Amino acid sequence: MDPFRLIPSAEAIPAPWWLLEFLAVLTLTLHLLLINVALGGSLISLFSRLKGGVTAPQESVSGLLAGKIPTLFAVGITLGVAPLLFVQVLYGHFFYTGSVLMAVFWITVVPLLIIGYYGAYINAGKHEKAPGVATAAIALTSLVLLYIAFAFQNNISLGLQPARWGAYFENRAGTILSLDDPVLWPRYFHFIAASVAVAGLFSALIWSIRQRKGTKSAGEKTGRGLRIFAVATMIQVVIGFWLLLALPKEIMMNFMGQNLFHTALLFTGIVLALAAIMTAVLGRLAPTLALLGATVVVMVLMRTVLRHAYLEPYFEVETLRVAPQYDILGIFLVIFIIGLVTVGYMIKWAVTSGSGKEAA
Repeated sequence: MDPFRLIPSAEAIPAPWWLLEFLAVLTLTLHLLLINVALGGSLISLFSRLKGGVTAPQESVSGLLAGKIPTLFAVGITLGVAPLLFVQVLYGHFFYTGSVLMAVFWITVVPLLIIGYYGAYINAGKHEKAPGVATAAIALTSLVLLYIAFAFQNNISLGLQPARWGAYFENRAGTILSLDDPVLWPRYFHFIAASVAVAGLFSALIWSIRQRKGTKSAGEKTGRGLRIFAVATMIQVVIGFWLLLALPKEIMMNFMGQNLFHTALLFTGIVLALAAIMTAVLGRLAPTLALLGATVVVMVLMRTVLRHAYLEPYFEVETLRVAPQYDILGIFLVIFIIGLVTVGYMIKWAVTSGSGKEAA
């Protein structure tokens, strides 16, 4: 079937596409940083529990992250609303179609998200009092977040490939997944590796703050967090090359010299990742944090141009009709700025709370 006949008509947008795309990139960057800590922190905590048992919160990475994950989980999900809305405004006729094709798996994200959120709180509350319950809770949260990431990757894959939509006429049950897409698995594992890296660096930041507060052995644990970041980022680089090679050839070539901007983004991302690995290995926290931020921005930009490349045969965002609603946009931006300040305060509180406790 001709995929062009399956693509819904695009709606008018309330502001220039480049402004909405910029806001999508900005909000997605913030969302990814926080949700990476939630997922990666859950995985690191679970591994730490299974490997070494449970110690006092100030002495273990699982205890360190236990009280942070619920707050960062909540803030990360809240910050995820904005980029999701911008994507729906610009690419809704693709995004919603992907959601319908995998409706059963997509709708389960909401109840599972609530369950995972409760798991994070149970883990925080029972970390010392009921270690077995806490371990089960953080395992549940980890599984939920892994599932949600997998569901999102499938939705992205389906939404970017209208040629696959004809499968709906053979399966209208809402259970279509994109398991045969060669890009799906490297993109999914790339996200998981990134989450572990960001969470490792986040733990290093917390230990560094506690070191300045006088906590014993925090310096050693800062180095451990940097090592987690370095190893996970190395794995991420390897998976990144797998992802590049899995792309359709005509799109891959854009990143191999055919498109100067795409190639420059890829080269910049690789250089930034390698530089971050180097500074982490050398134990330099501040430059590693800065390089991580720059790398995430570049990766989100690559994600954006990759979407454009996939949809180019069917749709160009620049052609969307603009029906200006600048008054509503202005109100949104004011509320958005206030929200960012509030979120920044919450993150600062989550990072610094409990930092004054003295380790034995």
